[in-house]
Amino acid sequence: MERFKQLFKNYKIKLAFEIIVAILILTINFSLAYNLGRASVEVLEKNNILEQNFEFDPKYKFLFDEVWRIIKENFVEQQKINPDKAAFEAVRGLVKSLNDPYSDLYTPIQSKIIEEDLKGRFCGVGMEIGIRNNVLTVIAPLEDTPAYRKGIKAGDLILKINNEDTFNMSLEEAVSKIRGKCGEKVILTIFREGWQNEKDFEIVREEIKIKMVKYEFISPNIGHIKILNFGNNTVNEFIKAYNDLKSKGANRFIIDLRNNPGGYLQVAIKLSELFLPRGKVILKEIWGKDQNERVIRSSGLGSLSRIKMVILTNKGSASASEIFAAALRDNLGTKIIGEKTFGKGSVQQIFEVRPGILSITIPIQNKGTSTKKMEFLSDDNYSLKLTVAYWLTPKGVKLEGNGIEPDIKVIDPNPEDNKDEILQKAIEFIKKL
Repeated sequence: MERFKQLFKNYKIKLAFEIIVAILILTINFSLAYNLGRASVEVLEKNNILEQNFEFDPKYKFLFDEVWRIIKENFVEQQKINPDKAAFEAVRGLVKSLNDPYSDLYTPIQSKIIEEDLKGRFCGVGMEIGIRNNVLTVIAPLEDTPAYRKGIKAGDLILKINNEDTFNMSLEEAVSKIRGKCGEKVILTIFREGWQNEKDFEIVREEIKIKMVKYEFISPNIGHIKILNFGNNTVNEFIKAYNDLKSKGANRFIIDLRNNPGGYLQVAIKLSELFLPRGKVILKEIWGKDQNERVIRSSGLGSLSRIKMVILTNKGSASASEIFAAALRDNLGTKIIGEKTFGKGSVQQIFEVRPGILSITIPIQNKGTSTKKMEFLSDDNYSLKLTVAYWLTPKGVKLEGNGIEPDIKVIDPNPEDNKDEILQKAIEFIKKL
């Protein structure tokens, strides 16, 4: 427990997360939120899949074989030895050696989770999680979900899932354990800054349906638009909210990005184009192994560029929401009120390994060689998720691990009560514009 208290003391939940961001809605939101691309790796026929790869020192081949022999001959619980799992984890170690928290290799089951998330229907508790400092952490609970109603907060540390320790648990493994059948319970052991001890939260899973935009009219002339996620319908819902509020007399707008974990990059770009005229820089990308810079500019009309507005953020504002906030501040001088954002600014791409047949030449002692064909079943869809780019703000600030500092810092001293200190500050400020 002291280790977790020290983490809070040292880092104060900066939320420069080591996630992919997965979206736990439970959804792995890298499949939504982080400009996730897809590529395919065809399984090609090869005469000798075991041929020497000269990039690796031969001593490691010996080390692998020797360690495996010792395990099989001496491990006390022999029933736990699983050659398939051992081999997969050895391959997965190639990815883990990158020390990149967002890159990973997925089993067919984990790959299926990704596909389900892309379809947008699943049973979970309604929160986005990530891994920071080797601790499973809540990025943001989604409004009107089981996690939100139970009081889960951004920055909470998830120490156990159904009494299983999460230390060194992969993000995708955590996702698969928290998700499950609708109506069934999952117990999350949570530690929060300021607590002396952890607490158990028993949450019943539900089918999660993501709302994109909520809004309200604040008398006499303020429109409060809360963007919950950058999904397929966000731009249309935003336009509808804006027009409705304007018809009611709103001429000042508060755009609320608090606890918005991100969404599709292209949606963030399209929404930015409502505010930024053609040619304005929305973001920059550092792409690929050659670190080439790409500049993404607005191709929109920027018809809302002159409205009076402010943006609200907190430590649950991540990824696409950070891009949108930075684009408006850097180009229009829009003030950001609230807390420092999450700091998720990397792009992951999924490389799918498709089914196929491998022809393998295997040496047999004292008998020459033998050729064996290995056939992958149709459901053996392994996936490699790899970080391929980083995002920069229009002014060139790297988002990953840094986040965005607000222009006016406001921290809600008592988030448990019904008084929204950050929103009240925004109302006071925007009345003066």
